[in-house]
Parts: sequence; C-alpha cells; structure tokens
Amino acid sequence: MRKILLCTSAAFLIGLGASWAQAVTSTVGQPPIPSRGPGLVDGTWLNGLAGGQNMIYQNGLTAAGSSQTTALAISPGIALVELSTVGSGTGINLPTALPGQCVIVFNHGSNTLTVYPAVRNNPVTGSQDTIGGSTSATLTTATGSARYCSGTAGKWN
Repeated sequence: MRKILLCTSAAFLIGLGASWAQAVTSTVGQPPIPSRGPGLVDGTWLNGLAGGQNMIYQNGLTAAGSSQTTALAISPGIALVELSTVGSGTGINLPTALPGQCVIVFNHGSNTLTVYPAVRNNPVTGSQDTIGGSTSATLTTATGSARYCSGTAGKWN
C-alpha cells in the first residue's frame, strides 16, 4: 500500500512540475479590454501582471493634426504607443498626467513627431498639463522613443 501511495504521489508531483513549467513558459499576452461587467481572468495572465509582463499597447497608429487641439489623443491606461505613420507637423496628445502613470512612445514614422499634453485641463490641478515644463516635446524619426512619466499631477517628465 505504501508503494502505491508513494508512486502515486511521485507521479502527481512530476505532473504538477510539468504543468507549472508550461505555465511559466507560455505567452502571457495582453488582457482583454474591460466590458460592461466582470469577466474571468486566467492564472497565466495574472502571473504575467504580477511579474510586470502585461502592458496594454497600441501599435500601427497614425499621428494626426497640426496643433494640440487636433492631434491624435492617446487613451488613458495605454502603456506603450507605436506610431508607424507620422506626417509632417503631426502629433499626439498624452492622457491626463496623474501620479504613477507612464507612457512609452515610439516614433517609427518618417517625420518628427510632436507630443502634447492632454487638451483638457487636469482635474486635479485645474490647469493645463506640461511636458518637462513645456507645452510640447518632439521625437525624431524612425528610431525616436521616449518614456513620459508623471510623479506629480499635471506634469509629464
């Protein structure tokens, strides 16, 4: 009887190890965008979230407009943005600068990208956000990238 229990326990542990290794090496991917109600989340996604591997991203975007009011608005909660088409003089608007937020922007277009803060006044400060103390920033072409983080409401750095 002991041999049977020992063999069964060993087989269970070996099977558990194999499934654990599979979960660790599988792709964690991007979580679904929330809908109108609660949804099921799988363990692999939660492990990726806890390990810092899951970020919502947008790629293949096209910059727009020629001013802050007409530039392409980036949605809040997007951690990484890649622009593949950037026309001359076009740009994007970052979301409202709230403490703890970061946005990574990649310019893979053929022109310089203008990055503006959000169009609306910040609800915390009641005034316009800034980027490094200025009203805009630029990213050079093809390989330009920048990480904008907010440690204080209203300020991207």
